[in-house]
Amino acid sequence: MMPRYLVMSLVVILGLAIGSIVPAATSWWYNINHPLSAVNTMNSEPVSTKDVLAKVTYHFGIEQGILSVIEGAPGISGRVVLTGLDVQAWSKEMLEIAPKVEFYSMDEVQSFIDTAIEPS
Repeated sequence: MMPRYLVMSLVVILGLAIGSIVPAATSWWYNINHPLSAVNTMNSEPVSTKDVLAKVTYHFGIEQGILSVIEGAPGISGRVVLTGLDVQAWSKEMLEIAPKVEFYSMDEVQSFIDTAIEPS
C-alpha cells in the first residue's frame, strides 16, 4: 500500500496539470474558430503598400483670406472638401504653416483650425 502523502502528491500534481492544460486547450479551440484570432491572422494576406498609400489626405488652400480644405497632399490640386472659413484673424505664423501641413483625417483638420482660432 502507498503512503498517504504520496497519493495526495499525485492527486495534486494531476489536478494542476489538468487545471492548466484544459483552459489553454479551450482558449486555443475558441481562437481557431473566430476570424479575428491570432491563429487565423497568420493565414491572411499582408497589407500592401498601395493600400497604405491610397489613404485620403487633406491640406489647406488659402486664397484672399478664405481657407479651403482640399483632398490630396500639399501642392496637389484635388477635390475641394470645405471652403469659406475666414482666416484674417489667424496669426501670421499659422497662415504660413497651414498650406504646408498634410492631414490624414478631417478630425486633424478640425483640431488645427481650433488651435489656430484659439486666443493667445
